[in-house]
Amino acid sequence: MSGPARVMAFLDYFAGVFTLLALTAAVVCGLAATDRLVLTPRLRVAVQSVHRATAVAALGFLAVHIAVKIAEGHADPQSTVLPFTGDTALAVSLGTIAADLLVLVTATGAIRGRFAGSRHAWLWRVMHAGAYACWPIALAHGLTAGRAAHAWVLWGYGLCAALVALALLVRGLSWLGRHRTATRQLRRSKARDAGAPRPATAPRRPRHAAPPVPGPLAPAQPGGGL
Repeated sequence: MSGPARVMAFLDYFAGVFTLLALTAAVVCGLAATDRLVLTPRLRVAVQSVHRATAVAALGFLAVHIAVKIAEGHADPQSTVLPFTGDTALAVSLGTIAADLLVLVTATGAIRGRFAGSRHAWLWRVMHAGAYACWPIALAHGLTAGRAAHAWVLWGYGLCAALVALALLVRGLSWLGRHRTATRQLRRSKARDAGAPRPATAPRRPRHAAPPVPGPLAPAQPGGGL
């Protein structure tokens, strides 16, 4: 087997695996970057940088994976963009859906600054949350499409699933901790306001009350001045 043929065989077998590994790292880092209980602000910035880098790497491996499959005649260009077209198998269509979601998630991550501080920030969160659907669909595609996976591949996919589950658990605990802290502070603030004495205020005069009438002048004392 010549050198280019070996490279193509290697990419045919491992480009999809590398895509899933990079996507797993991006999802785990994206979940970990929201933690405020363990990570310091500097560490969160570093984790966010790794999140962006692994997302770009996943997109690059995905492009190589698709190009190799088209070059070897395992997929046609239309089925790599539109799922369930022609005689495409379900497993291949799952990969197409995962690829479309990955492109959408990466694109929304690149334009995040345009949504920050705007009224449509919720729209960015909804679109970027597509990663939660992209990852399991990509995992199902990797397990069902193509040749039967070796044992080490299955163990690797299981490790990816465990890492994502752990990251989800950490994020859930972090959110629960912040929610409890905010609730506790709100209760303390209400109790402090309820127990604080109200400042005394002078009685208000009716709005239409007549001004006070001055009393009679006192008589002049003898020996007083004129």
